[in-house]
Amino acid sequence: GIADARLMFNYQKRHAPLRRTVSIEEVGNSALYLLSDLSSGVTGETHFVDSGYNIISMPHPDVLKTQEDAEAKLAGDLPANAAE
Repeated sequence: GIADARLMFNYQKRHAPLRRTVSIEEVGNSALYLLSDLSSGVTGETHFVDSGYNIISMPHPDVLKTQEDAEAKLAGDLPANAAE
């Protein structure tokens, strides 16, 4: 699998402008649109189906892990030495 995929997925879910991830149906609907006559005037476009995630950036996964560990430690979800 992709290293840190769950971390990236959860970050996107919390920070994308629509505050959610896309569904397979939304991706499929986008493909149907591009295959239909409705898109006959569309040329050379990048068609993002990502809840707006492409307009933001994401910190390096190591930074995210450190932040999540610190938040969990503050919330009492981790033992004091787990983030070290």
